[in-house]
Amino acid sequence: MDALKRVAAVVIASALLVGAFVAYTRERPQAPTTTGAPTTKWLAASCKLPKAQLERIDRGTMLSRSPDVQVVPKEPNYFGSFDTTTHAGPWNYIQGVPLVLYGPGYILPKGNLTLDRPATLADLAPTLADLVGTPLPDGRPGRAVTEALVPQADRPGPPKMIVLVVWDGGGSNVLAQWPNAWPNLKRLMKQGTSVQQLGIGSSPSVTPAIHATMGTGTFPNEHGIVDIPIRKGTRVPEAYPNKSPKNLEVSTLADVYDKATDNQALIGLLAERAWHLGMMGHGAFTTGGDKDIAVMSEGGEGHLVTNTDYYTLPSYLDGIPGFEADRETVDESDGKDDGLWLGHKIPTEHKAGAANPVWTRYQLRLLKAIWTNEGFGQDDITDMFFTNFKELDLIGHVFNLIHPEMRSIVKQSDEMLGAIVDYLDTHVGNDRYVIAMTADHGSGPDPYESGAWPIDEERLQIDIALKFGVRVTDLFQAQRPTGMWLNQATMEQKGITFEEIADFVMDYEIGDNWKEGKALPSQYRSRGSEKLFAAAFPTDRFGDVQACAG
Repeated sequence: MDALKRVAAVVIASALLVGAFVAYTRERPQAPTTTGAPTTKWLAASCKLPKAQLERIDRGTMLSRSPDVQVVPKEPNYFGSFDTTTHAGPWNYIQGVPLVLYGPGYILPKGNLTLDRPATLADLAPTLADLVGTPLPDGRPGRAVTEALVPQADRPGPPKMIVLVVWDGGGSNVLAQWPNAWPNLKRLMKQGTSVQQLGIGSSPSVTPAIHATMGTGTFPNEHGIVDIPIRKGTRVPEAYPNKSPKNLEVSTLADVYDKATDNQALIGLLAERAWHLGMMGHGAFTTGGDKDIAVMSEGGEGHLVTNTDYYTLPSYLDGIPGFEADRETVDESDGKDDGLWLGHKIPTEHKAGAANPVWTRYQLRLLKAIWTNEGFGQDDITDMFFTNFKELDLIGHVFNLIHPEMRSIVKQSDEMLGAIVDYLDTHVGNDRYVIAMTADHGSGPDPYESGAWPIDEERLQIDIALKFGVRVTDLFQAQRPTGMWLNQATMEQKGITFEEIADFVMDYEIGDNWKEGKALPSQYRSRGSEKLFAAAFPTDRFGDVQACAG
């Protein structure tokens, strides 16, 4: 559980008041903001990154918000530990995700569909926009997957309900690892359309950024949610402070569509954190919007929460029965009624945020309660609902995708997907809804199986600070698996440049990142001088990287 707490501790608790919602214009890399002798080691290495990876980094970068120095570990290295893996990066195995569309009368039964163009999760919002007849603003990079849609003239009117189901961390590498654990998803793929060779499209491959891409049809370089923390002036607050959408800089499909119906459409979200708000939208934050339902289980707080300034939290969700029954089902899922799940103690607390499938099952009860009480799908105005099943991602961090815990959570997530379809068939009509299923990223590699080195973030920070003669807390404002936000006042005072830090990172080796005085683990003892990073560069010099890469 200590490992899980480390994963959950990624939120930076700070807030920043900003101006009103505006459409954001993409920022281009500018000249360096620091002084000092230029260095080129970082540039020579970084421009060797594959062009597909550079494109993903470009789409994920907003100069005013992204880390000051970005890093790309050598594949399959990652930031984490031997007990906790992470998944942020531009590599194919993290980027590949499913996109499954199902809805008789609306979605063609194409089975596997390979498009004649690259497909990304930015294509999801315009595809759903086609179904509700409400186009997104011009100029967004996403394109509707019209190849999967029944022509509008042949549809039985608008769908009564559209549901987006996201398996957090349930990317293509997870599905490939456990091909027999998701029969309900396979059925939807066969009876609907499964878009092949689809990627999330940008890096960092992290939950807040990619969910905003799903909702807006744009990438982080436009919608502004580049990571869990973002730079705002001299500070680095969280992207959704106090569960507010103020930093999401473009409208979502739900924003645009809800206003087009004079807020008569029902719009809702059930997820773990504010990180997922980007797939739904701003609620009452924007002029003309209303307080859509947004329910967050908030990673173990033990109660459901929202920001009541902009969203609604239904009171009837307090005390929905069935948690203990779901706990018992999970207990028995491994064939033993012993209070354990695959040998792990199942917490008795009634809360989310645990690396086991109990909340995954209980979430279905909450979904049904919202849909039934609010009347989702019960009139001719299309309602939209967005939900994220988070426990799969938590289990990926703590247990990894190759272990039986992952098979169990995939299987039980698939059972909940099947139950959602059953509910919609019964309560909405088996030819009057559309369900879309996807994931926001894949799962990181097991270090023992892949040979990956888990980069110790704290050790790296200490070594950088020692190199330049400063304290860690004076130099680093925040760090994530793809980059570091640095205190520019300290850098100017000490004469440190972003380029010098990037060069230091490029020279950093496995042996440097290990505990002082301790022998490396046996399988790494011949690899102590192996460089850990494929690239490191100042974000404001990314234009130089792109230029030298051609």
